Amino acid sequence: MTGNPPPGGGAKSDAPTALIVRVRDAPPEPAAPWQPTEADRPAPPEPLDAPWLRQLARLLPVAVVGVLGGIGINRPGLWEDELATWGMVTVGTDDFVAVLRNVDASLGAYYLLLRGWVALAGSSDVALRTPSLLAMAAAAGLVAAIGLRIGGLRVGLVAGVLFAVLPTTSRYAQEARPYAFAVCAAALATLLLLRLLERPRFVRYLGYAAAVALLGLLHLVGLLLLAAHALIAWRAADRRRTFFGWLGAATAGVLPALPVLWLGGRQTGTQITWIPPVTPDRLADTPEALFGGPLLAGAVLALAFLGMSMRQRSAVATAWLVLPTLGLLVAARLVPLWLPRYLLFTVPAWVLVASLALRRSSLLRGTAAVLAVGLLGVPVQVEIRGVTGHGQGTSEIAAVLRAHAAPGDTLVYGPFDAGDQRTSRDAVNRYVDESWRPRDALMTVPARRQGTLGAQECADRDVPVCLGRPERVWIVRKGALDDPVQRIGPAKEAALKPYAVARTWRVRGFSIALLVRRPEGTK
Repeated sequence: MTGNPPPGGGAKSDAPTALIVRVRDAPPEPAAPWQPTEADRPAPPEPLDAPWLRQLARLLPVAVVGVLGGIGINRPGLWEDELATWGMVTVGTDDFVAVLRNVDASLGAYYLLLRGWVALAGSSDVALRTPSLLAMAAAAGLVAAIGLRIGGLRVGLVAGVLFAVLPTTSRYAQEARPYAFAVCAAALATLLLLRLLERPRFVRYLGYAAAVALLGLLHLVGLLLLAAHALIAWRAADRRRTFFGWLGAATAGVLPALPVLWLGGRQTGTQITWIPPVTPDRLADTPEALFGGPLLAGAVLALAFLGMSMRQRSAVATAWLVLPTLGLLVAARLVPLWLPRYLLFTVPAWVLVASLALRRSSLLRGTAAVLAVGLLGVPVQVEIRGVTGHGQGTSEIAAVLRAHAAPGDTLVYGPFDAGDQRTSRDAVNRYVDESWRPRDALMTVPARRQGTLGAQECADRDVPVCLGRPERVWIVRKGALDDPVQRIGPAKEAALKPYAVARTWRVRGFSIALLVRRPEGTK
């Protein structure tokens, strides 16, 4: 017979009692810095994604730049800076070295590269510009490759083609200066950085360091890109030693540029003092200069602001466009450095961010956006291929002299200040055949001799003797001048008093005048 259970409880048991505590659900583990979140993944669906399409996305922008950049590459005359390039790559080696010791050290690597090219291809306008065309075409392919890596097929294709159809891409693909190389080097360094962070290997560190060295040697301002790369590397590293590995590679890449930076710093007074101080108006004009026109700039900026983000994938392009721009702005408060073309190496970042804004749109909408940007750029594309498309009608000076110069004429240039006589003399020497070129009466030492960019002329006291008594004197000067004789220099003004201005011509960027000796006894 069993008894009743004790009051308030059941039968006793030797089994242990489990204590269950209900706790609040723990928060999810944060995503690793380089692991994509849902927002970072390519926009689904990608029904057309295929290896051959990815290859097409890389090659199509290259072809577009090659075609657009090749159209009219021979038509615009070399402008002031391109004339300086022509002079530096065709002068003798001893004179080349002597000039670099005093001026243009920051462009020494580019000049050396082009001197080798000119030895093979010649120094025609097309030959001087072809390396820039090749560099910009390569940059377009690299932009597409970065887009494929950070956003998938759609982003890569749109970014590459968008970059290819920008007027500034064609403009600087047709310029004998190092800016196209800087854009290409910046894109290459960024692509190699992404590959390095995905799989750190010594060879990849080495390749990245080489790309940084190329960027620094060709465009010192481009090293501001390393601020963006530092942020990307810090965020992306699974282990902090990866960041320090990047830091070592970046440091190695900067080392070759340090001597150029030191020598260029000593030459700063002759190289950048002409750059105006940064002002709100100049800042407001920068987007137009970077993209090719106000409407075009507005369209790219609108898309870029929509796509700008510090989420993992977008951060690569966002940091690229923001940090170098802010860095140059800060530097420009101390040293005159704010020129929009110095920021051309950030244009790939702008188009990448703009393309990320379209990543969840249909392929048709992305294509329409690219076509719209291309159509907005057509007027600028036409303008930059005109005879004066690079801002100065240097080749038009030859047409005026060809039509009106006569045997026995003498030619006088402006003062040395502001590059007046150097630019004008370079333009005449480049485009006016020596067989019918008026006599350069005042020149005593040609340009790029004895360590100076410009030619040397007779001392002021000797100007009347050097000039002689020709019946006709031509004046070619930089700028739009109502009176080409005014402010040409006291000694020249005095020597030209016996002459009257018979006719003047204006070509873009220059004033040309023909002076005729007055009859004896007249004032």
